[in-house]
Amino acid sequence: MKTVASAIRTTRATVCTALLLMIAAPHALAGEPINKRAAAPANGSVEISNTAGHVQVTGWDRNEVEVTGTLGKGADHLEFTSTGSVTRVQVVLPSKAWHVEDSDLEVKIPLGSRLQVNTVSADIRAQGVQGAQRLQSVSANITTETAGDDVECKTVSGNVTVNGSGHKGLLTITTVSGDAVLNRVEGEVNVNTVSGNVTVGAGAMSRSRLRSTSGDLAVSSQLAADARYDVESISGGVRLELAGPVSAEFDLSSFNGEIRSCFGPKAVRTSEYAPGKELRFTEGRGEARVRIRTMNGNISLCKK
Repeated sequence: MKTVASAIRTTRATVCTALLLMIAAPHALAGEPINKRAAAPANGSVEISNTAGHVQVTGWDRNEVEVTGTLGKGADHLEFTSTGSVTRVQVVLPSKAWHVEDSDLEVKIPLGSRLQVNTVSADIRAQGVQGAQRLQSVSANITTETAGDDVECKTVSGNVTVNGSGHKGLLTITTVSGDAVLNRVEGEVNVNTVSGNVTVGAGAMSRSRLRSTSGDLAVSSQLAADARYDVESISGGVRLELAGPVSAEFDLSSFNGEIRSCFGPKAVRTSEYAPGKELRFTEGRGEARVRIRTMNGNISLCKK
């Protein structure tokens, strides 16, 4: 009987110890609501990592980072640390994560923070962030806003949507098969895609470099006085629509595609024996430079 009583006491002590450890643990438990907060500098860095679910980031006028949401069942814990100028938020998975449900994170950060988000299949959405952004996902969608600082978005198969704010900055987009839609962006825009379609609705872009393998590229914008557009595609089509007064030198060529322009002269054959066509002319005083090259894709140039 003493042996049984001793075993019972030992079991009770073990259970109580485990419960106390769970209560005192600094990590969020899988499947439980998340509610964490820590002080952070106004212009520090915030790094967020999640596998599946979604990440919503909002800039606010407080010098602190707040994380709410739900940790997916099967996840190990949420790591939340703030050291110096860097705050890290990471959904940690067990070494063998076979059945992990979505983790949904709502993160509020100081307006001027530099933001970095990495996910696999978790959608990323950011708004009100004024610092530089580096957003990256494998198969999920990315939606964000520009505020004048550098913004970089990378996906494999996810789509990218960027809404401009009227501030000039550097915007860099890289996709494999995901589409990209850029609205009201200004400044410098660099886009690289393999098979995704790219649509750019811009104000006055100054420097733009667009590259595609088979995706279509469509740009509707104003030309800044010193603008430099460099567009290349292998088999995707290119459409450029210009608003306002146009003063630029145009250099368009395609090895096996058609070139159509609603102003300026008509395209001409580059050789009597080859299918290539080219169109070179100057509109206005020729202050800007527009260069477009395709292999098999068609080129369309027009004014609004």
